[in-house]
Amino acid sequence: MQSKNQKLFAVILAGGRGSRMENLNKPLVKLSNTPLIEWSLQRIQHAVSQVVLSVNHNQDDYRYLNLPLIADAENNYQGPLIGIHSAMRWILEDQATKLPDALLCVPGDVPFFPEKLIPQLWQEFVTNHCEVVYCECDNQVQPLFSIWSLSCVDLIEEAIGDGLYGPKLVMPRLNSQLIKVQRDSDLDFFNINDEESLETVQKMINS
Repeated sequence: MQSKNQKLFAVILAGGRGSRMENLNKPLVKLSNTPLIEWSLQRIQHAVSQVVLSVNHNQDDYRYLNLPLIADAENNYQGPLIGIHSAMRWILEDQATKLPDALLCVPGDVPFFPEKLIPQLWQEFVTNHCEVVYCECDNQVQPLFSIWSLSCVDLIEEAIGDGLYGPKLVMPRLNSQLIKVQRDSDLDFFNINDEESLETVQKMINS
């Protein structure tokens, strides 16, 4: 089990509309009787000092998790970069919180990722003094599995003001590093974005 990193917070991105699943709270859809967001939470909560949720609608449905719920500060539903930025702003403005150095980002609809991913991201972050470090697996970039320095919050805000709403779009503006990671299983980085993909993952688990 990973030990908690007191210099690292995490945000689970659950702020989308869920339009491909009939506007359901996609992170609360159950896989093996467990909501997707709880799969993600189980994977990260022992590695960071605090987890927050980026949630834009139906916040009451997430309160049972007893975690801070952060809505997009502006431009709701315009992209995950806004969720990351809003989480950063919340952390920086929470005077009762001991500020971390960085924010781990994971999506709420990708419940599986390699066990060593977070330590690998953190090692790259601290070794190369990155503003953001993200990963690639099997030649596919995974920008939502990333660690962001809180020091770049103003640069991210500026990028959003310029109409850049996706994490990959802001990478060239920051001191960014891309690392390659290997899967532990075929389930890693499987994006559950509709009923068909949910059924596929469930069959993979059952087999």
